[in-house]
Amino acid sequence: MATNYPNSLDILINPSATDTLNSGVVPHAQQHANINDAMEAVQTILGVNPSGSYLTVKDRIAASEALNGLNDVTITSVATGNVLRYNGSKWANYSESNLTDGGNF
Repeated sequence: MATNYPNSLDILINPSATDTLNSGVVPHAQQHANINDAMEAVQTILGVNPSGSYLTVKDRIAASEALNGLNDVTITSVATGNVLRYNGSKWANYSESNLTDGGNF
């Protein structure tokens, strides 16, 4: 079976303890092929190296979730080189080329 991921979840059937390797319900070789296809799809989505300075994909996801939980952050039109800047009422993305503090960060 080709994987349906990421468009939809795959339906993977787990064999029972009494299923034989040549079971018609869950053929052993097909079970391995199905999970291999699904895992390759997950790896393709997550990638091998996370973007930015994160050491793991898990760290990158956690950082993203942390920002989404804040109610005073507005991120629009994200571009390379943007920074988060507090404007007096909320944090917003801002082009670092437009910052005027003399370059002292």
